[in-house]
Amino acid sequence: MEKLYKGDEIAKKVIDFCLGKYKFIFISGNGGSGKTTLSHQLVKEINSRGLHANCIDMDEFMIDSKIRKSSKKEWVDALGNKRISYLTWAFKESYNLDSLETCIHSLKNGKDCSYKSKSGEEVVLKSECSITIIEGVGTAFLKKEEITYGIFVMCDFKHEVDRRINRARDGETNLSREEVEGKATERNEQFEVTILPEKNKFDLELWSLDDHSFRIDRDNLTVL
Repeated sequence: MEKLYKGDEIAKKVIDFCLGKYKFIFISGNGGSGKTTLSHQLVKEINSRGLHANCIDMDEFMIDSKIRKSSKKEWVDALGNKRISYLTWAFKESYNLDSLETCIHSLKNGKDCSYKSKSGEEVVLKSECSITIIEGVGTAFLKKEEITYGIFVMCDFKHEVDRRINRARDGETNLSREEVEGKATERNEQFEVTILPEKNKFDLELWSLDDHSFRIDRDNLTVL
């Protein structure tokens, strides 16, 4: 029988493996797959050992939504059709990657740094923290070095839509299921051609199930 793992079990094994070897953990994957929840479980596991972690949400490094929604991006889907969309999280141009790469460079070299959150607050990142966790679809666009462990998380379309409806994000709690499905369909078509080609640079590939447990689809470093 296939072994399934709860998020806290994965967090324990990943932190066991990463402490002392890796300075960063990147988490990417499709919408609703549990990236944020897993990042929180990793932080909780680190804190339980009397240690500390920096935790960065890639959404904080997205360009202003008004600018993104007023911008047009031409892209080619998996069938070779030319499409035009506004800048969603599936496009590299949606992120201030240079700013985040600067933070990563500082932490890698033992220097504290900071960034301004979308709420306007200054967020200080401490170089003394054991690990810096960066989660969000856009981590697929970051340079992954030897000091970075990568986790790629996926879920199926139904679970993605269900989870989007059940959480207060992007105003989707006020939309009909058909509208949420329509938005998710286009994003997944973008995801297929912009993010999925990057997944092999991640070390661990998880599939999120209905009960939020995970199936292991790939474990390059035999962590689990």
